[in-house]
Amino acid sequence: MPERPDEHAPAPAPEWVAAASSLDWSQAPSDVIGADGTWFPGGRLDTVWNLVHRHAVTHGSRIAVHWEGEPGDRRSLTYSELSAEVETMAVALRDLGLRTGDVVAVHTSWLPETIVMMLACMRIGAPWATVPVSLPAEALSTRISELAPALVLTQDGAWRRGTVIPLKARADEALASADSVEHTVVVRRTGMDVQWFHGDEWFSDVRARVRRPESGPAEPGPGSSLQDLLCIRQLASSTAAQHLEHTLGGILLNAAAFHTTARSGDTFWCAGDVSWAVSSWHGLLGPLLSGDTVVVYEGTLDVPDHTRLLDIAERYRVSTLLTNPAVMRTLRSWRIETDLRARDTALRHVITAGEPVEPALRSWMHATFTDDECTVSDAWGQIELGGIVYATGPRTDYNPGGAMALGEGGVPVPEGGSGQLVLTRPLPGRVVGTSPPPVFTAHGEVSPTGDVVEVSADGGFRFHGRVDAVVSVAGQLVSLEAVARALREHPYVAEATAVRLPHHQHGNRIVACVVTTVEPSGTTAHELASTVRTELGGLARPHAVIFVDRIDTALARTTLSHALETLLPEAAWSVLTWEEITHAAQTMDRPGT
Repeated sequence: MPERPDEHAPAPAPEWVAAASSLDWSQAPSDVIGADGTWFPGGRLDTVWNLVHRHAVTHGSRIAVHWEGEPGDRRSLTYSELSAEVETMAVALRDLGLRTGDVVAVHTSWLPETIVMMLACMRIGAPWATVPVSLPAEALSTRISELAPALVLTQDGAWRRGTVIPLKARADEALASADSVEHTVVVRRTGMDVQWFHGDEWFSDVRARVRRPESGPAEPGPGSSLQDLLCIRQLASSTAAQHLEHTLGGILLNAAAFHTTARSGDTFWCAGDVSWAVSSWHGLLGPLLSGDTVVVYEGTLDVPDHTRLLDIAERYRVSTLLTNPAVMRTLRSWRIETDLRARDTALRHVITAGEPVEPALRSWMHATFTDDECTVSDAWGQIELGGIVYATGPRTDYNPGGAMALGEGGVPVPEGGSGQLVLTRPLPGRVVGTSPPPVFTAHGEVSPTGDVVEVSADGGFRFHGRVDAVVSVAGQLVSLEAVARALREHPYVAEATAVRLPHHQHGNRIVACVVTTVEPSGTTAHELASTVRTELGGLARPHAVIFVDRIDTALARTTLSHALETLLPEAAWSVLTWEEITHAAQTMDRPGT
């Protein structure tokens, strides 16, 4: 979106007008986009009133959140109960000294307390950022240092595949060098023993000190400008120094517009980790804005067995399921088809987002989930754009950014051709300055997205990857340069690079090419992969390590990826010469992107 649009700038999509009309404005905006590029200028919103309190007034007994823990414990909150909890925690945060602009780091699994904390932060204007529970202490320390939070929310231990991760102990180690943290609020989840330090407090104690409101749901306040800060989101799970600040207007409007299009009933479940942007934005905020019921699940879907997803969907009558393709690949490997047919589910819409869906997986999803009442859709978006901004499927036709594929010279790509996905209309959720600026092409002014797509017969897109060094792994963005940098810092490594390796069954994987100063071996490969995991987290860990005699940067990353796909389909490590890789790249019989 241009910073100063003129009469030649593209007009916004009508979805934003509809999304805005679904909100209760404390002060109505004067326009959709102002002369200076500001979205809904003059408009003011009470965020939590729109998400929770107004629904507590109109239908307070409706279930707002169904929560299920990995061991099987469950808890549900009505809109009235959620309203009271959020107001109580907002007061508690102010009593701790938090003020507008203070950052809160959320380092928990999906818990009712997690939701209450997020909403309470919005209530007082404190930006919040989710930090994955899977991060080892070193990577967690880096995230915390970069975020500089005043408060960290964590828990004593986190259930994961039937075992408990000592989350507070890991957080304590990470916080040793974080000077900004004044309070660590701990949820008592597992009952395990934890060490206690100055500034540590139990979530239950913080909440208990506040007298609960007795006058019913809060009244709408004067609201805030749509440019006020709502949350901070890590740009990539492996780039600690780069994060994005998202505005209230962008997140809420994107969530409202997509949810209105995607919902197929009043119970919505996003089966994904709390640190996945889609989970908190489209799996929580979107449904709450509509007054729907949100389902959240704490653990992994293989506990106690492979039917956990179907159990949850059936138990809570989930009508719309949103998840990433990695989950769908796992379900396919578990062969859930027969069990699904025997279930009395309420599923009417299944949506995937976060990474490309290969043709074989798409066919399996349609064969497994699609019937007279349930449809399957594929969604795309970017953190920089504020979430999902494109979805296609029988039930979903959502394209407010005017996404299209352009080739050389800005010419639209014909069916079967490949090009870069661009946006032809402005979006309220876009973070200015993080993406390439708009450019003028034969098709007019467009905003490049950095995604390479192929135009399919139905006019939709098949995503092939990025033009930059970022790859989506299990729905999370990973910087290939950060992986390579972590490898270069190892004393055994003289040079390294990392590439994306697509897999027809498992989606994107990362492969590292390394020049070592020692004799390469499987032990060396394991140590290098573990080094990356320790610094950047499990998703960034290379699936395979290839030891080479040298690295020629003239070989394009996409070409290198295709060459390695033919040379290394499954091996965990290998020794190759650069000439062998170059020869494979020159002789491979496949179209380039």
